[in-house]
Amino acid sequence: MRVWNRLPTVISCCFCCFLRAGTVLIAIVSFIIGVIFAPNVNQTPGFWDLDGVLSQYSAATEGTIQILLGIVSIALCGASVLLLIGALCNIPILIEIYQCGAVVYTAVVVLLYLVLAILCFFVHTNSYLAGATLLVMIVCHILFTAYFVLVTNSLRTSFLYLNEANILARSP
Repeated sequence: MRVWNRLPTVISCCFCCFLRAGTVLIAIVSFIIGVIFAPNVNQTPGFWDLDGVLSQYSAATEGTIQILLGIVSIALCGASVLLLIGALCNIPILIEIYQCGAVVYTAVVVLLYLVLAILCFFVHTNSYLAGATLLVMIVCHILFTAYFVLVTNSLRTSFLYLNEANILARSP
């Protein structure tokens, strides 16, 4: 996509490791995040149990949000595996697939968390702390995804540049 080509680039990940190593770490972190929120994988009872503060229709909304979050989390796990393969095997298109997947994942998660925050603020007025926590999580999620996309895009761009340089060097 040409949209990714307009993003700024970085020369290292977290100011200390190379782009490839940073991208591998991003793939591992993204996979772990996907596994944590995937259904029937995290064995944490009561992780989403808000039945004490939610009304009947809010509990149904929460159940639906949990299912949707599980679906996009499984998709994030798949995109993370593709990122790992793309980073290790110099395949830019797999990195681009991860970038699209990460942006879609973040958009869906932000929307779902926003719905829950609205429920906390306007429907259940005794759960302002939960709503504020969800808003902080939204901001952190957006910032982490933006950084992950910048780092992975920098690696993808360097692969494309190196591929073009090799083609130009080989031509007579």
